[in-house]
Amino acid sequence: KKVPIILTLQEGDSENHLKYRWAGLLDLSWRLALKRTDILTGLSNYLLKRAHRLGYHGESFLIPNGVDVKRFENLNYQFRDSINTLITTSRLENKNAVVDVIESLKFLPENIRFKIIGVGRLKSKLRTKVKKFGLENRVEFLGAIPNKELPQYLHDADVFIRPSLSEGQGISFIEAMAAKLPVIATPVGGIIDFLKDGETGLFCEVHNPESIAKQVQRLINDEPLRQ
Repeated sequence: KKVPIILTLQEGDSENHLKYRWAGLLDLSWRLALKRTDILTGLSNYLLKRAHRLGYHGESFLIPNGVDVKRFENLNYQFRDSINTLITTSRLENKNAVVDVIESLKFLPENIRFKIIGVGRLKSKLRTKVKKFGLENRVEFLGAIPNKELPQYLHDADVFIRPSLSEGQGISFIEAMAAKLPVIATPVGGIIDFLKDGETGLFCEVHNPESIAKQVQRLINDEPLRQ
């Protein structure tokens, strides 16, 4: 107890997960850890505010994750006249709502394709959903990609989308921005720290495939906005 503790908050799961997981033990662990904390750091204002709601009133500092922009920049970048490829980098878990992007393709032109980078327990369910909607030729599961190869995949795409249900910060969005991709996201968690609607990206509604399609269509039709 005599040793000072610096606690850093990185968690990006949903409020329900944090509050009720393991019959509330996860929430209790937060409260006990915060009670013993001397200095607090967090990836986003969302996480710091959550800590304050749970009773922490000491010193706190916002220290977001960053990206090596030079590693993600596209030296051969040329603005494209049209949009063909949507991409996401994501764990295939409920909180990242990849299924909503898949369903949004029903409301978009048939030339629009969706590439999914990532693995997770929902992979088989997502493949079943793709087959159900007859989208096998429009959705590509790329699996786990080494991080050093990620920039090239982003460069080959036109729009980055992840309609998250929750986010601690969302480093994938920052990487996409560094690769010069327009970003569509939901206004949840730490995303609102860096994404300003109509300025640094576009917001879509949570669990709303039609809203996703509407924002993609907006980028298709509004070239100056996309640029």
